[in-house]
Amino acid sequence: MNVARPEGYAVLGLGLFGNAIARTLAELGHRVLAVDRDLAAVEAVGPEVAEAVQADATDREALRALHISRYEVVFNTIGDLDASILCTLALRELGVRRIIAKVNSTQQARVLQRLGVQEILFPERDMGQRVARQVAAGFALGALTELGPDAALAEITVPDVLLGRSLAEAELRRRYGVTVVAVRRPGQEPGAPERVVVSPRPDFVFGPGDHVLVAGLNSDLERLSRSGA
Repeated sequence: MNVARPEGYAVLGLGLFGNAIARTLAELGHRVLAVDRDLAAVEAVGPEVAEAVQADATDREALRALHISRYEVVFNTIGDLDASILCTLALRELGVRRIIAKVNSTQQARVLQRLGVQEILFPERDMGQRVARQVAAGFALGALTELGPDAALAEITVPDVLLGRSLAEAELRRRYGVTVVAVRRPGQEPGAPERVVVSPRPDFVFGPGDHVLVAGLNSDLERLSRSGA
């Protein structure tokens, strides 16, 4: 028996969120099928992806005609509750391997979980929580990447008190409980590419313009941010 090779990613629903997923996956070199019943949305993303189709993603036969079960991952980014449910049911019946669903409410999340969807995205809520935590901790937006509910990876500009000191002398792990993962150092000449030092040695000396990636508990990262090291 021949098993069809997974064909990449399918994105069902081309609102702002679905559009961003489809375009980004395509930019990363992946084959993407983009589907929406709105022709304008399909035409907007069409030049960016491998295939863009105007179709009703709640129609099981339409999805079957697109060979949706061949795709490694299918994103259901349909916002309307009823349409999202019908789409999910069709995907499950057609044997899609992995479904990632965007939801707009906890009710929608509960319903899709009951239908067997294990991976739920709640972008507005999640982004709101992320922004609040970063601002409250004193970090610039985009400087914090969550590693879990209580831990994160943060990027800080090396403070003046660390300039000229080695990693061993800084004692960031003992003083703040954080681990230095990497250091981004600007090029020595204008326009020169930056240098990235991963897992710097204890004798690594911090210099001006360095950006330090540190991992730790949110509470420890907040102490580090507010202390100036």
